[in-house]
Amino acid sequence: MDGVVNYRIMEVAPGSRSWLLHARYVRGEHNVCLELVDELQRASHNTHRYAHFIKGMVLMDAGRYQDALERFHNCIRLQPRDPEPVKQVAKCLFQQGRYQLSLEAYMEADKLSKHQDPEIYCGLAECASKQDDLERGAEWGRAAVQAGGGERAAALLARLLLAAGDMPGAMAAYDQALSGDACGADTLAAAGALRLRAGDPRRAFQLLGAALAQQPTQHAAALALGAMLLTHRDADAALARLKAALAAHPVCVAAHTNLGLALMAKKKYIAALTCLHRAASSAPLSARAAHNLGLALLACRRPASAFCRFATAAALRPSEPHTVLLIGVALEQLGDERADAAFARAAELAPEDALVQLNVAGRHARAARLPLAAQLAACAARLLHQQRSPDPHLASMLANLLVLLREAGVDTEQLPSAPAVEITDEATRDEDEV
Repeated sequence: MDGVVNYRIMEVAPGSRSWLLHARYVRGEHNVCLELVDELQRASHNTHRYAHFIKGMVLMDAGRYQDALERFHNCIRLQPRDPEPVKQVAKCLFQQGRYQLSLEAYMEADKLSKHQDPEIYCGLAECASKQDDLERGAEWGRAAVQAGGGERAAALLARLLLAAGDMPGAMAAYDQALSGDACGADTLAAAGALRLRAGDPRRAFQLLGAALAQQPTQHAAALALGAMLLTHRDADAALARLKAALAAHPVCVAAHTNLGLALMAKKKYIAALTCLHRAASSAPLSARAAHNLGLALLACRRPASAFCRFATAAALRPSEPHTVLLIGVALEQLGDERADAAFARAAELAPEDALVQLNVAGRHARAARLPLAAQLAACAARLLHQQRSPDPHLASMLANLLVLLREAGVDTEQLPSAPAVEITDEATRDEDEV
């Protein structure tokens, strides 16, 4: 309905029923609109501009873009200097995927417009983004914001800057939208997800919570908040948010995957396998879905099935070290000699990952290759000491490995000690469960 209220064809002679046509369209009474359009055109010998315009809008709403184009062109022939029909022509062309023609139509509407129109600039930005001209699209996005485009313009600018790799600029654009307007749930959710990616969980939690408070079925916010809670080991709250995300979007692969991981944290393995199987079936080319299903199968002591899933994930993403590491774990449980090659490959892919180095060291220790185990344990200790806040689970694993090496006769006095970290009761319980 964009453009109807401001359309200057409303200025008609006394006795015209354009006001009634406008009211019918705003109420969504499209069938009545079309009947009234035909009546007005018969009375005016097919020269009623507003009737042409409204019929074009009705046809555009119905997805009949080519028919709508004809109506808008009739408006342009009757009043060539009016930018509103030209804007609607641009929208129809955009919906048809004719982005260059749409851009040219928006440019013509901008020439005809007597003021800076943020709707035109937003359209130009979207056309440029579809043509992979992100720099030019961002320029028009900024023009839309400066012209008073409000939330829509700022959110569009943020998306374009994010697509161009400018995360600080995207966050600044969202901040501007949030400070100047009462934003909707979609914008709040997008801003919260971006803050989460940028490593600002506190602000992300506020924005995602605000989005859900405004629209409890907002899928993206529920999914992001559920994943955030799952990362912080709050499985119960994560389950509630992920179920809400699935209620709004039942076929979401990410929601099924995260729900499965949350159920695993609650030791509900059958339900977790069901969710993860559903995710892997819905997205057979998703390496992450295959990886997570393999992880669940490994936890359920089904190493052969887990190996098949990890192999699928590794085929889709060969350079993922954790998937290759888990292939080694599954092969070791199966007694397959190829486990050593998988562990070596994982260590090669992630030489600065303490988790990988510790697991490879453990493999060497179990295979009685104690000097290699000691060497990799020293590497893992060095990596953990370099971290500002070392993972307590990894520190505990390293301490246990050093004890075992010392009992096996290895001189560990030359090795760095495990970093001292505070391990909570919850963390100790989680480690015992694993």
